[in-house]
Amino acid sequence: MTFKEYHTEFSGIFFEVDKVLRHTRSEYQDILLFENGFWGKVFVLDGLVMTTDKDSFFYHEALAHPPMVFSESINEVLIIGGGDGGVLGEVLKYPINRVFLADIDEEVIRLAKDFLNMEETFSDERVFVRVEDGLKVVKEGEKYDVILVDSTDPVGPAKALFEVEFFEGLRNSLKDGGFISMQVGNPIFYLEQISETYSIAKKYFPTVKIYSSFTPTYPGGFWVFFLLGFGEPRKMRELPEGNRFLVSETVLNSLLGFEEFVKSFCKIA
Repeated sequence: MTFKEYHTEFSGIFFEVDKVLRHTRSEYQDILLFENGFWGKVFVLDGLVMTTDKDSFFYHEALAHPPMVFSESINEVLIIGGGDGGVLGEVLKYPINRVFLADIDEEVIRLAKDFLNMEETFSDERVFVRVEDGLKVVKEGEKYDVILVDSTDPVGPAKALFEVEFFEGLRNSLKDGGFISMQVGNPIFYLEQISETYSIAKKYFPTVKIYSSFTPTYPGGFWVFFLLGFGEPRKMRELPEGNRFLVSETVLNSLLGFEEFVKSFCKIA
């Protein structure tokens, strides 16, 4: 059997399915996990590849570490989405007090524990899981040192995480000196999404930095993130040990090197 994800009407990516480990329909989305001879376990939501064993570290490290390094304090961290546990594992490399993970779909968390070796990660005493809509969480008035938005594309349950109300909630949930990271897609496939999301973000945050990484199994491979805050980012702590991608400050700083290209390509003023 072959799994195909179409990135356009005429192109995409395919995986040979060696074994289906889990296929179910939750209240919110279609969930599929299968094994592939090259990529290992492949985790899919609503027909879109989220992670694979072989390349997930590129995305998870890029989303987690910039705000963790640049924020003045990292005692209280909020992850919106991220039920697969990958970003959570990166956050736990730091000496934090508490990390709150809010994912709307309990089935994703259950799959991560059962099949993605995340039982120990979720069992860490610093971790507090909420099966909750991320929009509701950021409207509660609690403030966090760091917020990581690990969402899917803006369809289905994640659509609200790219709209004005969510950004207003993010602003009110972030402590002074803190930073937020979020993924916004590939410039070729998601040009309008990146441009529109940037325009919304600038209304609520004086600092909106664009940085980029890559994940081979995502559309185009090249992936764009936003770093949001109230001041300019500067190094506040060292990267933790055990990274596979962000192994040095030089690599971390290089993520910001494509900002001018993304702004030019996406026609961001």
